[in-house]
Amino acid sequence: MLSGLLLLPPLLRSSRHLLAVPRQVRCTDAKYCSTDGVTIVITDLGASGNTDFILSQHAFARMGQNADAGASLVSLGVVGIEYRRVSCSYPNKNITFKIDQSSNLYYFAFQIWYQQGNKDITAVQLCETDNLTCKLLERSHGAVWAVASPPRGPLSVRMLLSGGVDGDETWVVPPNNIPQNWTAGDIYDSGIQV
Repeated sequence: MLSGLLLLPPLLRSSRHLLAVPRQVRCTDAKYCSTDGVTIVITDLGASGNTDFILSQHAFARMGQNADAGASLVSLGVVGIEYRRVSCSYPNKNITFKIDQSSNLYYFAFQIWYQQGNKDITAVQLCETDNLTCKLLERSHGAVWAVASPPRGPLSVRMLLSGGVDGDETWVVPPNNIPQNWTAGDIYDSGIQV
Protein backbone atom coordinates (compact mmCIF):
# COMPACT_ATOMS: atom_id res chain seq x y z
CA MET A 1 0.00 0.00 0.00
CA LEU A 2 1.31 3.44 -0.91
CA SER A 3 1.14 6.21 1.64
CA GLY A 4 2.72 9.51 2.33
CA LEU A 5 4.57 12.33 0.71
CA LEU A 6 8.15 11.81 -0.31
CA LEU A 7 10.47 14.53 -1.52
CA LEU A 8 13.50 13.71 -3.64
CA PRO A 9 16.68 13.38 -1.56
CA PRO A 10 19.59 15.79 -2.15
CA LEU A 11 21.68 12.85 -3.35
CA LEU A 12 19.22 12.07 -6.16
CA ARG A 13 18.00 15.59 -6.94
CA SER A 14 19.73 15.79 -10.34
CA SER A 15 17.80 12.71 -11.51
CA ARG A 16 14.36 14.19 -12.17
CA HIS A 17 13.26 10.93 -13.84
CA LEU A 18 13.08 9.40 -10.36
CA LEU A 19 9.95 11.40 -9.57
CA ALA A 20 6.82 9.25 -9.26
CA VAL A 21 9.07 6.30 -8.38
CA PRO A 22 8.00 4.04 -5.51
CA ARG A 23 10.43 3.30 -2.71
CA GLN A 24 10.28 1.07 0.31
CA VAL A 25 11.58 3.15 3.21
CA ARG A 26 12.21 1.71 6.64
CA CYS A 27 13.84 3.13 9.71
CA THR A 28 16.73 1.34 11.35
CA ASP A 29 16.01 1.66 15.08
CA ALA A 30 14.96 -1.89 16.13
CA LYS A 31 13.28 -0.50 19.25
CA TYR A 32 10.57 1.28 17.21
CA CYS A 33 10.83 0.27 13.55
CA SER A 34 9.05 -2.51 11.68
CA THR A 35 11.00 -4.62 9.20
CA ASP A 36 8.46 -3.81 6.45
CA GLY A 37 8.65 -0.03 6.60
CA VAL A 38 6.35 1.88 4.28
CA THR A 39 6.04 2.09 0.50
CA ILE A 40 5.83 5.64 -0.79
CA VAL A 41 6.15 7.51 -4.08
CA ILE A 42 8.56 10.37 -4.73
CA THR A 43 6.30 13.29 -5.62
CA ASP A 44 8.48 16.40 -5.66
CA LEU A 45 11.92 17.89 -5.17
CA GLY A 46 12.80 19.19 -1.73
CA ALA A 47 15.37 19.45 1.00
CA SER A 48 15.48 19.73 4.74
CA GLY A 49 18.90 19.81 6.37
CA ASN A 50 20.79 16.56 5.95
CA THR A 51 17.71 14.39 5.48
CA ASP A 52 17.28 11.99 2.59
CA PHE A 53 13.47 12.05 2.56
CA ILE A 54 10.74 14.27 3.94
CA LEU A 55 7.72 12.16 4.87
CA SER A 56 4.21 13.05 5.93
CA GLN A 57 3.49 12.27 9.59
CA HIS A 58 1.21 9.44 8.47
CA ALA A 59 3.94 7.74 6.43
CA PHE A 60 6.53 8.43 9.14
CA ALA A 61 4.35 6.75 11.79
CA ARG A 62 3.65 3.77 9.49
CA MET A 63 7.34 2.82 9.72
CA GLY A 64 6.73 1.88 13.37
CA GLN A 65 6.10 -1.64 14.67
CA ASN A 66 2.69 -0.50 15.97
CA ALA A 67 0.75 2.71 16.63
CA ASP A 68 2.68 3.54 19.82
CA ALA A 69 6.04 2.96 18.15
CA GLY A 70 4.87 5.09 15.21
CA ALA A 71 3.94 7.93 17.56
CA SER A 72 7.40 7.67 19.15
CA LEU A 73 9.03 7.89 15.71
CA VAL A 74 7.03 11.01 14.89
CA SER A 75 8.15 12.61 18.17
CA LEU A 76 11.79 11.88 17.29
CA GLY A 77 11.41 13.86 14.05
CA VAL A 78 14.54 12.51 12.33
CA VAL A 79 15.56 8.85 12.20
CA GLY A 80 18.06 6.71 10.35
CA ILE A 81 16.56 4.99 7.29
CA GLU A 82 17.34 2.61 4.48
CA TYR A 83 15.45 2.54 1.21
CA ARG A 84 15.21 0.76 -2.11
CA ARG A 85 13.33 1.06 -5.41
CA VAL A 86 10.28 -1.22 -5.60
CA SER A 87 7.69 -1.97 -8.27
CA CYS A 88 4.32 -0.26 -8.31
CA SER A 89 1.12 -2.21 -8.68
CA TYR A 90 -2.22 -0.61 -9.48
CA PRO A 91 -4.51 -3.57 -10.25
CA ASN A 92 -7.04 -2.92 -13.02
CA LYS A 93 -5.76 0.63 -13.58
CA ASN A 94 -4.61 1.95 -16.94
CA ILE A 95 -2.04 4.72 -17.21
CA THR A 96 -4.01 7.94 -16.84
CA PHE A 97 -3.20 11.52 -17.84
CA LYS A 98 -4.33 14.29 -15.44
CA ILE A 99 -4.27 17.62 -17.29
CA ASP A 100 -2.73 20.35 -15.13
CA GLN A 101 -5.00 23.25 -14.14
CA SER A 102 -2.52 25.72 -15.66
CA SER A 103 -2.85 24.21 -19.17
CA ASN A 104 -4.13 26.41 -21.99
CA LEU A 105 -3.62 26.84 -25.77
CA TYR A 106 -0.05 28.08 -25.19
CA TYR A 107 1.11 25.78 -22.40
CA PHE A 108 0.20 22.13 -21.85
CA ALA A 109 1.09 20.09 -18.78
CA PHE A 110 -0.05 16.81 -17.26
CA GLN A 111 0.78 14.15 -14.70
CA ILE A 112 1.05 10.48 -15.52
CA TRP A 113 -0.83 8.34 -13.00
CA TYR A 114 -0.85 4.56 -12.39
CA GLN A 115 2.44 3.59 -14.02
CA GLN A 116 3.10 0.03 -12.91
CA GLY A 117 6.15 -2.19 -12.79
CA ASN A 118 9.80 -1.40 -12.26
CA LYS A 119 10.60 0.83 -15.25
CA ASP A 120 10.86 4.61 -15.12
CA ILE A 121 9.34 7.06 -17.59
CA THR A 122 12.44 8.99 -18.67
CA ALA A 123 11.05 10.96 -21.65
CA VAL A 124 7.63 11.96 -22.98
CA GLN A 125 6.61 13.26 -26.40
CA LEU A 126 3.30 14.88 -27.31
CA CYS A 127 2.30 14.33 -30.96
CA GLU A 128 -0.37 15.69 -33.27
CA THR A 129 -2.24 12.63 -34.49
CA ASP A 130 -2.98 14.09 -37.95
CA ASN A 131 0.58 14.89 -39.10
CA LEU A 132 2.58 13.11 -36.36
CA THR A 133 4.53 16.25 -35.47
CA CYS A 134 5.93 15.61 -31.98
CA LYS A 135 7.33 17.79 -29.24
CA LEU A 136 9.55 16.58 -26.43
CA LEU A 137 8.17 17.51 -23.01
CA GLU A 138 10.17 18.53 -19.95
CA ARG A 139 9.62 17.86 -16.27
CA SER A 140 8.10 21.14 -15.17
CA HIS A 141 7.80 20.62 -11.41
CA GLY A 142 7.24 17.54 -9.35
CA ALA A 143 5.89 14.78 -11.57
CA VAL A 144 4.41 17.20 -14.15
CA TRP A 145 5.40 16.92 -17.83
CA ALA A 146 4.99 20.17 -19.79
CA VAL A 147 5.54 21.91 -23.12
CA ALA A 148 5.14 25.49 -24.36
CA SER A 149 3.32 25.96 -27.69
CA PRO A 150 1.76 22.49 -27.59
CA PRO A 151 0.61 20.68 -30.73
CA ARG A 152 -3.07 21.11 -31.68
CA GLY A 153 -5.80 18.58 -32.34
CA PRO A 154 -6.13 15.13 -30.79
CA LEU A 155 -2.86 14.37 -29.01
CA SER A 156 -0.94 11.13 -28.85
CA VAL A 157 1.45 10.62 -25.94
CA ARG A 158 4.71 8.65 -26.38
CA MET A 159 6.55 7.54 -23.23
CA LEU A 160 10.11 6.21 -23.03
CA LEU A 161 10.34 3.45 -20.40
CA SER A 162 13.83 2.75 -19.09
CA GLY A 163 15.49 0.52 -16.54
CA GLY A 164 13.89 -2.45 -14.90
CA VAL A 165 15.41 -5.91 -14.76
CA ASP A 166 16.47 -5.96 -18.42
CA GLY A 167 17.74 -2.35 -18.50
CA ASP A 168 16.16 -1.79 -21.93
CA GLU A 169 14.58 1.40 -23.23
CA THR A 170 11.24 1.12 -25.00
CA TRP A 171 8.90 3.75 -26.47
CA VAL A 172 5.27 3.04 -25.60
CA VAL A 173 2.34 4.65 -27.44
CA PRO A 174 -1.05 4.23 -25.74
CA PRO A 175 -4.03 3.50 -28.01
CA ASN A 176 -6.21 6.28 -26.57
CA ASN A 177 -5.47 9.90 -27.44
CA ILE A 178 -6.05 13.05 -25.44
CA PRO A 179 -9.03 14.58 -27.28
CA GLN A 180 -8.83 17.82 -29.26
CA ASN A 181 -11.27 19.48 -26.86
CA TRP A 182 -9.33 18.55 -23.72
CA THR A 183 -10.06 20.55 -20.57
CA ALA A 184 -7.66 21.63 -17.83
CA GLY A 185 -8.25 19.48 -14.75
CA ASP A 186 -9.73 16.56 -16.69
CA ILE A 187 -8.44 13.00 -16.53
CA TYR A 188 -7.98 10.80 -19.62
CA ASP A 189 -7.48 7.03 -19.71
CA SER A 190 -4.60 5.92 -21.96
CA GLY A 191 -6.03 2.47 -22.60
CA ILE A 192 -2.87 0.63 -21.52
CA GLN A 193 -1.15 -0.75 -18.45
CA VAL A 194 2.64 -0.96 -18.26
